[in-house]
Amino acid sequence: MTDAELIKAFKEGSSDALAELIGRYKDRLYAYLLRLSRSRDIADDLVQEVFIKIIKKPDSYGERQKFSAWLFTVAHHVMMDHFRSAARRREESLDAAAEGSPSPVEMLASADPGPDRVLEDAVRTAKLQAAFDRLSADQREIFLMRHYSELSFKEIAEILGVPIGTVLARMSRAMAKMRREIGVRGE
Repeated sequence: MTDAELIKAFKEGSSDALAELIGRYKDRLYAYLLRLSRSRDIADDLVQEVFIKIIKKPDSYGERQKFSAWLFTVAHHVMMDHFRSAARRREESLDAAAEGSPSPVEMLASADPGPDRVLEDAVRTAKLQAAFDRLSADQREIFLMRHYSELSFKEIAEILGVPIGTVLARMSRAMAKMRREIGVRGE
């Protein structure tokens, strides 16, 4: 079944359809929220909050829009609400890493590197993490939505409520900055 068919079945009362949708998207959603929050506990809570919002308001899904775009729009709003409330409580900001949480680059690193690659991977990981950390919050979010959540630039623009040109410019600047930071020349 397509995502649209599953959401329609859920609206008609099928808990199996909801379970299928959650199964399809929970890992991508968790990865997106983990990379932004840098905390497994916060990401777990936010994933639950996103799915609760979807369960409570399935009618806010427009049947003409792509389900994943709608889901990540909800996730974006949940994340922004979290950061606003965290700022009010003077908790960690988007730029501060939670102690003991994996960095975005560490999550991408191979789980079983060969002994000859350990040092090389450590150096590359440190360079990538440093480059990623130097991106603005807007650039990081667009980078993550594009590369890890596999959303199109049009979907990202819709989720963020900005023109597609803004998304493209931020992504271009993010890539250029990361290339400069890690010493890779553009093509």
